[in-house]
Amino acid sequence: MFNSYKSLYGCGLLALLLLTACEKNERYTEETGSRANALVFAARANKGVHNLAIFPYADTARTFRFAAAVGMVGLPAEPIQVTFAEDVRAFDSLNRQRLAAGQEPYERFPADAFSFDRLTVTIPRGGQTSDMVTLSYFAKKFDSDKDYLMPVSITSAAGYAINPTVRTVIIIAPRLSERLASKTGWLATANSEELEGEGATNGRAAAAIDGDVNTFWHSVYTSEGEPPYPHWISIDMKETIYVTRIDLAPRQDNPDGFGRFDMEGSTDGTTWITLAENLRFDPTNKAFQKFQIPPAFYRHIRIRMLEPFNEESRSTHLGEINVYRY
Repeated sequence: MFNSYKSLYGCGLLALLLLTACEKNERYTEETGSRANALVFAARANKGVHNLAIFPYADTARTFRFAAAVGMVGLPAEPIQVTFAEDVRAFDSLNRQRLAAGQEPYERFPADAFSFDRLTVTIPRGGQTSDMVTLSYFAKKFDSDKDYLMPVSITSAAGYAINPTVRTVIIIAPRLSERLASKTGWLATANSEELEGEGATNGRAAAAIDGDVNTFWHSVYTSEGEPPYPHWISIDMKETIYVTRIDLAPRQDNPDGFGRFDMEGSTDGTTWITLAENLRFDPTNKAFQKFQIPPAFYRHIRIRMLEPFNEESRSTHLGEINVYRY
């Protein structure tokens, strides 16, 4: 008898839960004209600042897209027309914060650098997200030494309340800035490597791109004698990147090494062009020494060591090679 009541109770509870779930689901999927607790918002405003891709430059326009959405219990019974506009007040407010932090103010987007296909979109009846706003922009129209800002905010939403914290899409066209290129997957080769006299890691060309300034490549000086200058070490970055600068760090525990060198670049590893020649390197300065080159796309970089820092040296070494890029 107890088991029968228990079974009936379980079935009844399950039916009640299913009924409640159905009522809840229907509540959230039924169309309603009520605007109570409904908020319209910019669908990408909660993703933080959006940096446009400015580099590499191109003659054709690039695009950035965003939309409007609504959060509510149920779905709208009528279409919701939402209008966006460039927000001058937000622009001024963000610039005040920037100036207070000691930074240069943002510039407005150049008038001929961008266009919108529309600024009024519609969240359809029974829907939650509008059609897209497409911003088209021309990267070459932006000054590479400046930061540009365009806040775009919802200004009206057919009488629906607008969520004040996610009503604005912050779009930035950032200035070009050098950054350290990742060395993941890179390959280093050299005219020779010391594979015996410097332990399991040092001596090998790979030690010059392992991210550790305390390891080093060394030209051979044991099994094959000690070949004289010139020496070279080359890196294959496995992809073509826009190189702006090469930094070199010497071996940290030895004041000898090369004193004069050339730098070369290549896109295929076969045809090389001179990036800089007769450069001076000081192996007694243990910091990274910076060498600007004419910025361009390269996959391979080669350091050709021409003469030693100390006249009596025949072999050479190098602690680390850093490549900077846009």
